[in-house]
Amino acid sequence: MIDGLLSLIFFAIEFAILIMVVLLNRDHPYFWTTISLLALLQLYQLSEFLICSGIAPAIFIRIGYVIITFLPPTGYFLSSQISGWKNKSNILGKDYILGFILGLGFAIYYLVDTASVTLLDCNPFYATYDSKYSLAYGIFYYGYIMFGIALLFYSIGFGIYKEQNYPNKKYAILILIGYLSFLVPMHLMTLIDVSWLKVVPSVMCKYAILLAISLGIFSFIKKTKTE
Repeated sequence: MIDGLLSLIFFAIEFAILIMVVLLNRDHPYFWTTISLLALLQLYQLSEFLICSGIAPAIFIRIGYVIITFLPPTGYFLSSQISGWKNKSNILGKDYILGFILGLGFAIYYLVDTASVTLLDCNPFYATYDSKYSLAYGIFYYGYIMFGIALLFYSIGFGIYKEQNYPNKKYAILILIGYLSFLVPMHLMTLIDVSWLKVVPSVMCKYAILLAISLGIFSFIKKTKTE
């Protein structure tokens, strides 16, 4: 098997989901956020396939990191839409902007510093990277994922449905399932064997195929529009 083969397969699946959403569900209230997440997921898989294929790896490895950098703030933005948090009139309802600003800062760093990320190994299933300032990046990355999950739990457990402020709980449940479906198995793997920490970016994005599937299902639920 060729290195990066699984990335290519997942890219094709996620691209098919994206096309389906664009063709069938353009009237979804969260259409643009949904396709943004799907595009980021599939572009990372494509970049990893190119890296492992030996096509300008020094360039595409940094592009790959730029792509996944915007996944947490975009996911948080979707959670803030679903929960009604985005509709708050005060500054708290605009806190997703900070996530994109931080993400832009990391993205510029990865693009400018040619030594910011290096490829250690590739195989047909995943790639191993070494990156600078991984602790700060991890805090940013997981922080916004956890914030997004917290908003979804709030929407499910405490959000009183009002058409102008809260969406159908099915939205929150589906996206929460999508989040947990890639976070839980990845972290179980790292608890069993800490050596998996070295491949978290690559393997976690493989598990995120389940998030892409959840987003595809999510796009067919159009009953409630909260904006």
